[in-house]
Amino acid sequence: MKTKKLLSIGVVSLLLVGCATTFRPWKLSDVQENMTKDQVVSILGKPDSVVQSNGMECLYYTYSKDYNPSPGSDVSLDVTNPQMRWQAYQIKQSTKKERYVVKIVDGKVLSYEEITK
Repeated sequence: MKTKKLLSIGVVSLLLVGCATTFRPWKLSDVQENMTKDQVVSILGKPDSVVQSNGMECLYYTYSKDYNPSPGSDVSLDVTNPQMRWQAYQIKQSTKKERYVVKIVDGKVLSYEEITK
């Protein structure tokens, strides 16, 4: 039983690794106005997407907060079982995602902000 539980926790961890990102929002404070795109990428990493419009380049980043089950909770997920697959999907959906944009004009940082819904 203990082996099954450990295996299940490992499966959940692997499912969540797919959502992992190297972007950390607290690194935004290292980004300064007038930095180049290369400088921003060296600090924050590669953006999830880049959109160019009307002379402005927007670098989009996503931060996914990890799902951490409470100690002692029964997180046994057998992904071959449809009910457990559904539970894994619900856990993935409960992971909070925060989106940020860095705006660049004429090759220099103009601003950055969190995108709120």
